[in-house]
Formats: sequence, structure tokens, C-alpha cells
Amino acid sequence: MVDREYILKLLYAAFIDIRVASHSEDNQTCFVISDVFHTIPLQLNRADKGEIEYADIIKSINQKCEERKCTRWLDNAKENIARLP
Repeated sequence: MVDREYILKLLYAAFIDIRVASHSEDNQTCFVISDVFHTIPLQLNRADKGEIEYADIIKSINQKCEERKCTRWLDNAKENIARLP
């Protein structure tokens, strides 16, 4: 899976989990996931223009997840998106 596709699938997983968490009123999970991913569309746009690499976006996601102590969410998302077409 190429980096861009991986990032898009992570966004997909993030939006699903935000939707689930908001339905259950788990505001902390909603906040953390949205905090990690809210700048990703802008970063994708910059990568599409060649200003940054997609690998830089992945590094940023990993770093933010470590800082916000949500690496378990990221690991679970990676497992789930590995099964997507």
C-alpha cells in the first residue's frame, strides 16, 4: 500500500471512530482523534503539490499519537485498514 493510500485509509478509520465515539458521547476520544487528524487534509494537499512527502505525514501522525498517548488506537487502526480493499 502506498503512503497516500495508507493515509486516506487512516482518515477513513479515524472518521468512523469519531462517529462511534460521538454517538456514545466519548468526548475525550473524539477530541484526541480529531486533534491528531484535523490538519491531514491540508498536509495531503501539500504532498500532492510536492511540497512535502507523504512519509512526512505518516511521521507526523505517529508523533502526534505518541504525544497524545493514543498509539493503541493507531495500532488498532493499522490492523483494521490492512483488511480494507
